Order: sequence, then C-alpha cells, then structure tokens
Amino acid sequence: MTRPPRRARAVDVAARAGVSVATVSFVVNGKAEGRVSPATRLRVLDAIAALGYVTDASARALATGRRRQVALLAHDMTNPFTAQVAAGAAAGIAEATEGTGHLLLLLASDDAEPDTEPVGAATVDGVLINYPGTLPAGRPDLPVVHLDDPAAGGHQVSMDVVVGARELAAHLAGLGHRHVVFVDSNRPWSTFVERRTAFTDEFARRVPGAVVTGDRSGIDLAGAVGHATAALEGWQRSGATAVVTATDVQALGVLSALAAAGVPVPGRLSVAAFDDIPFAAVSAPPLTTVRLPARELGHRGAVLLSRVIDGTAVDPAPVVLPAQLVVRGSTGPATM
Repeated sequence: MTRPPRRARAVDVAARAGVSVATVSFVVNGKAEGRVSPATRLRVLDAIAALGYVTDASARALATGRRRQVALLAHDMTNPFTAQVAAGAAAGIAEATEGTGHLLLLLASDDAEPDTEPVGAATVDGVLINYPGTLPAGRPDLPVVHLDDPAAGGHQVSMDVVVGARELAAHLAGLGHRHVVFVDSNRPWSTFVERRTAFTDEFARRVPGAVVTGDRSGIDLAGAVGHATAALEGWQRSGATAVVTATDVQALGVLSALAAAGVPVPGRLSVAAFDDIPFAAVSAPPLTTVRLPARELGHRGAVLLSRVIDGTAVDPAPVVLPAQLVVRGSTGPATM
C-alpha cells in the first residue's frame, strides 16, 4: 500500500528558500514588513507555492470545515473599555487564524457571579476572560487566558497599573495636593486593588502627612453620578483637593456631578482616573488619566489564546503591557 506524500512543513519551505523557519513564519503570518526583504519574501512565497505548503491553522480549517471559535467573557459590554478589549480580541483572533475563518462569541454579564454555563456548553476552542475571578463551568480542560487580572494563575495578559498609579500619585503630589479622595470600584477585583494600593503607597511616600480617603462606587455611569452627587458635600467638608477614581467612567460621573453642583474643575477639585477611554479626551474638562491599552490587551490575549489552543504556548509567564499617565485639563494646583 502506497503511503500518501508527507505534507510540507515550515522547515521544508525554509530549506528550499534558503532562510530560517522564523523568516517563513514572518511571511506566512503577514509580519514580514521591516523584518524580511522583498526579495527574500518572494523566495519564501515561491517555495510555499512549489511545495504546496499549508499552515497548520489552514489545514485544520480545511480538514474540519469548521472555524475557530473563541468566547470572550466580559463585564458590561456598554463600558467603552470593555468594548475596546473586544475589538482588539476580534482583530487578534483574525490574525492568529490566518484568514481561515473565526467566530468570537461575546458573553457579557453584570452579575457579581456570572453564569458561565453557556461557555461550558458552547463548542468553543478557548476562552478569554475579562471578568476577574471567573472560570468557565463544566470545562476544566478548556484553554483559558485571563485579561487584566493580576491575581489569576496560568496564562494571562495584564497591564502595569502599578507604574501608572505611581505616576499619577507623583503628578498630584507635584501639584501640591495633600488630601485625595480615592473612589475605588465596588468590585473587589485584583486590578482595582493594585491601582488603589500603588497610588496610596506612592502618595504617602511623596507627601508627608498625606491623607487618602477611601470611597467606592459602581463602575457604570449612572451609579457613578449618583454616588458622586451624594458624596460631594462630604468630600468638600473633608478638605480634599482631588478625586481619583478607579476607572474613567467613574470619573465622568464625578465630572457630571461637579458640573451640576457648580464646582469648578480643576479650580476647586482636580479629577483623575485610569483607562483613557475615547471619551476621556473630550470630557469637560478633558480628563487626566492613566492610559491602559485596552485594544492591545484584547489583541495580545487573543493571539496568546490561539497559541495555547495550538499547544505552542508552554510557558504561562504573564504578559504585562505598559501604562502611561496622560495629563489633561482636569488636574491643576491644589487650592487649599
């Protein structure tokens, strides 16, 4: 019985083109620009055509007739930050599947303990979790990548919120602020714990006798507006000169409440936050915030998840994306 011919591999393409396997990978994954010369790229493409080389992802899709299906479990898709994460994840899955087709299933929940049974029941190949502390029910073997959850084990992509929080603390200390209200999220997620702790510690280190008054609110706009409206009188009586919130949406709620009460920003109170959602640059006044790369978070997470599914991501070392302070008009010198 004659055996069918062996399918060409990347190493065969590399040998025929006289290049490394890494160069072949750059070409087939659309990452040749700036890394591979046009002449070398053409040699690789000629070798691919001559050998009939098909990438692993393409072969699987052709053999099974099935697109790769990935679920994104997230909190509140109406939140602009979450929406950016989802957009990045969709782009990452499309890139990782090399045009063979994909399906990104979005599962959003506002519950403290979301129902993950739909994930377990779905015929998905893996899950991106942007809902800290959550795992899909009934599928312990399902490939998982956690997003923005520093306390999670295994494969994860997070952001350096600690560095960003320290930069924000240094900024406010440099403006002469001594008493800050920190409005945390009412969700006890590790990313929020890190933001609050890093800010508080750095502010105390830089400002002798510093006061950071703790507070909490929902991370939805209506909840943030309502909380700030109710808390404003107490903030002013306390002598606070700045309000920092765990998310931009909360900060937009604070700005709305301050505007309704006729409190000038930053003349009476400075306001700052974390995320840098698109609305932050056009709020009144524009919001000083720690930029957290939401779209890249989703993109890198999706690419990593595809590697986990393929079995090529062996090392579960976390990927940490940089954060950056963006100073705008909502912060100014302390006035008291």
